[in-house]
Amino acid sequence: MKKYEIDSELAKLTKQKAPSNIHLYPIVNMAMKLSACESDDKVTVKKYVTPGYKSGKLSTFVIEPKKHSGILPCIVFYHGGGFLLKASRAHYQIAKWYAEMAKCKVVFTDYRLLPKNKYPVPVEDCYCTYKWILNYADTLEINKDKIIVTGDSAGGNLAAAVTLMLWDRIHISPLGAMLIYPVTDRRMITESMKKYTDTPVWDAALTKMFWKAYLGNQETKQIQYASPIEAESLEHFPNVYMEVAEFDSLRDEGIAFAERLQAEGVFTELHEVKGACHGYETVLESRIVRESIQRRIRWIQSIFNKQ
Repeated sequence: MKKYEIDSELAKLTKQKAPSNIHLYPIVNMAMKLSACESDDKVTVKKYVTPGYKSGKLSTFVIEPKKHSGILPCIVFYHGGGFLLKASRAHYQIAKWYAEMAKCKVVFTDYRLLPKNKYPVPVEDCYCTYKWILNYADTLEINKDKIIVTGDSAGGNLAAAVTLMLWDRIHISPLGAMLIYPVTDRRMITESMKKYTDTPVWDAALTKMFWKAYLGNQETKQIQYASPIEAESLEHFPNVYMEVAEFDSLRDEGIAFAERLQAEGVFTELHEVKGACHGYETVLESRIVRESIQRRIRWIQSIFNKQ
């Protein structure tokens, strides 16, 4: 592995790499089940069984700040993991921080994964979760006019795709979309994809593996819901917050997506996190993550306070 100028507080990531054998992920996920999303002194976590695609059943958590009650804004959180991994302890902690710091509810769904569940199952599951929120907003005490979608990596892909689906199918948009080093382009044609073939945690070869698994050999209709940058139009997106990592094969497709949004008139806030590789937000105690969370909270609050 080449030496990259990774921030010293992220040093432990330089020794981490996702498995290149797709059949190992179900085994890894058995261990991931130990990372539970539970209530603590700052938030309350409620678990629901919610509808998924084609009669599927999903485990969905609603995280609520303890010091705030009544009808609240909402963040819909789609976790990353290459469409292969379950949510991690870091995902749950970040979701809790959003609820606590932004004074909102966070809906966190356990969508179905590869290798068993190929496209479009994961994204359709995520769309079903958003529709569930709309249908039960009164019961959940969620302000359905103040919803932000967010996700990291594959979760960023899902957040962008659900935003497209919502407009195409029912002509609504969330109030904002927060995309953290998202997957946006199946074509793998950017300079960072060509350059970062041996970066920590995730690289171009792993991206190629998951695209092959996700799309397979099927003739993919409505490719924009898998590869959002290929959508005919992005003009109906709400305000977008984008973070990309300096040493990440996905960096340039995130930047390209942000630039296209801006070109189509969508207000987009773009941050390139220097000294970071893919998955940096798993190092919760690092300065980079602390600063990123503070920046995101400011953006979230600005969106919720718009109306």
